[in-house]
Amino acid sequence: MSESGWNTIDSDAGVFSELVEKLGVKDVEINELYSIDSDSLSQLDPVYGVVFLFKYGKIDREYASNGNRPLDGDYDVDYENKGIFFANQTIQNACATQAVLNILLNKDDVVQLGDELSNFKSFVTGFDSEIIGETISNSEVIRKVHNSFSSPSLMDEDKPEPPPDYDGRDDGLFHFIGYIRSGGYIYELDGLKSYPIRHVECSSQQEFYEKLPEVVFKRISLYGDELRFSLLAVTNNKLEQATRDNDSEAIHSQLMKRETWTNENELRRHDYMGFLVALLTNISKEKNDEEWKKLLEKAKTKSSKRLAQRIAEQSYGKK
Repeated sequence: MSESGWNTIDSDAGVFSELVEKLGVKDVEINELYSIDSDSLSQLDPVYGVVFLFKYGKIDREYASNGNRPLDGDYDVDYENKGIFFANQTIQNACATQAVLNILLNKDDVVQLGDELSNFKSFVTGFDSEIIGETISNSEVIRKVHNSFSSPSLMDEDKPEPPPDYDGRDDGLFHFIGYIRSGGYIYELDGLKSYPIRHVECSSQQEFYEKLPEVVFKRISLYGDELRFSLLAVTNNKLEQATRDNDSEAIHSQLMKRETWTNENELRRHDYMGFLVALLTNISKEKNDEEWKKLLEKAKTKSSKRLAQRIAEQSYGKK
């Protein structure tokens, strides 16, 4: 990885929460959505936008090669006159950060962006979406913050974004897009598309919580049996909210969550590949196939229990 490249980072609430904080954004965090329904969104109010992660597949390539049409909704070619910020994606590994920025830079009326992003938005005002995307990709500040959540790896290589007629097959390529409410509609902000995509009418925040699940489920239904999706809600800082409300139980839950984020982010900054290869080599050479299989099954069971416990803690605030 060259110093000018972008590393791949995890789709993780803790990663993006610390990322926007490092960029100077005030009173904002990112929360995982384990289900997409109006109640889940309302419980996180205020939600400024939602990031949707999906596997870029055959149907996406088909629509891209046919005039780069949106899969659903309609292009709003007049978006600039409506005050909507939109940046095209010009480099693959930057798409996660760019999806978050596409949301936040449309919410500067309710979010304190901080000096760095405020100055950035002022600088690119009047640029077309492709030039804005290039400016993000070439921003040393944004790139360094983005890269601080992963260790450079010899196995990780910066690649250009695939063209609209990309014809890969099951290559593990995932993509991030954002959804916001703006100008009385729900908009989809996909950096690979030509313009912001306008969906259903939406005149209030509560209506956003009620109608967004329908938009997302309609998109998910296009992928058949595919199950690899992830949703992140861009919200206010829940620890600060709990502190203002003097809610001791919520404060404890939020502190526990942030401690987990801090520990996991610290682990992401180290490359353990060499250590893991050596460890697995030493373990496997002393065991036969049956013993090795039992060891792997035991590890899977422990991992599943830990994941279930983590989901329970973050969903219900219980240790």
